[in-house]
Amino acid sequence: MYALVDCNNFFVSCERTLDPTLENKPVVVLSNNDGCVVSRSREAKELGIPMAAPAFKYKQLFKEHDVKSFSAKFELYNFKSQEVMKIAQSYVLEYEVYSIDELFLELSGFKYINLHDYCLEIRNEIQEKAKIPVSIGVAPTKTLCKVANRIVKEYPDKFNGLYVLDTPQKIEKALKWLNIEDVWGIGRRLAVKMKDSGVHKAWDLLQKPEMWVRKVMGIHGIRMINELKGIRQLELDTPSPKKSIAVTRSFMEMLTKKEEVRERVETFGMYCSERLRKQNTCCKMVTVFVQTNRFRSDLPEYKNAVTQILPNPTNSSIIIGRVVNELFEAIYKEGFHYKKAGVLVNDFVPENERLISLFEEDTQNQHLPVMKAMDAMNKKFGKDKVRLGSMSGENTFGRAKLSPEYEAFLKNNILPEANFRFH
Repeated sequence: MYALVDCNNFFVSCERTLDPTLENKPVVVLSNNDGCVVSRSREAKELGIPMAAPAFKYKQLFKEHDVKSFSAKFELYNFKSQEVMKIAQSYVLEYEVYSIDELFLELSGFKYINLHDYCLEIRNEIQEKAKIPVSIGVAPTKTLCKVANRIVKEYPDKFNGLYVLDTPQKIEKALKWLNIEDVWGIGRRLAVKMKDSGVHKAWDLLQKPEMWVRKVMGIHGIRMINELKGIRQLELDTPSPKKSIAVTRSFMEMLTKKEEVRERVETFGMYCSERLRKQNTCCKMVTVFVQTNRFRSDLPEYKNAVTQILPNPTNSSIIIGRVVNELFEAIYKEGFHYKKAGVLVNDFVPENERLISLFEEDTQNQHLPVMKAMDAMNKKFGKDKVRLGSMSGENTFGRAKLSPEYEAFLKNNILPEANFRFH
């Protein structure tokens, strides 16, 4: 059996840990630059606010119904996510972190334990210690866990945040209830094709011949059918290193000063370097791009990107910062209003398998102790507390709707006095 632990309206729930008075009130969290709704409370959903709703279009509705809207606080969400994951992981030997607010737990070895009571204990401890409400779906397969979790969220009062799909009768009833478009792995286009063929519920899909499923969905469809029948096809995944890393941002306001854009781009390069070191890899290619606001037809448009192949693979913030600066100089043009920029690193090699050019000086090993010390101190004291001199230390997200409670959180969890810079 698997258990899927899923945080309810996660970003909103995190906001409520800062301000308990937000409970039972309509709350939304906005995306970068406060553009779109990325998380909604149950009360906000009942007002008809859709996911990804542009905030400016719903400004009047927010005002009429006293909907509280907040800028995204990614430091807080990451902090709370780690709290939830740590508690849940302590109950099992094997798990898979699926996203920032979801993880699967392996329960196959818990033969003589009452899974309902055991998972209820997990849920209660997360609520008590992390203050985050979660829904838990338990089932023989990961796909059925998703079904069980959806049932919990649809009927929160009936199941007390936990539902176990442990009998064929329960599975059949659940699949006859679940709409085909809500099956994990069925997209919008495929759902339309399914309905054209008379498949409206998940149960209807199980009645189709295997040949039809294979023709419409390929081998993926056969695996999905088996998963829905309770035959395990998807095992827990172990995290694998990424093949490319990109840090890109749209700016809250358009930037016209060269040094402001340069600082942002160099900061993005630093973040790429940190992620490389986190997975113990080095990159051999660096790309930098800048672009103006394509929606402003009244302003001149410009976008450009340039890539450089490095003579020696590296994950040094110092080296990558220098390369990013050179590439930025090559593509930056005066007289434009820049809205977005980014840095991409790819072509990775393991840190301990670097092949060094005989004709180029390699300073990677000289920088490595400094980089590791910087990473360790940032992990202890908070993001960007130790940084390169070219970095301002300001967040790279446009956020206007920050609360006093969040400032208190930062003060208590990220020590402001530990604020060092390497020059």
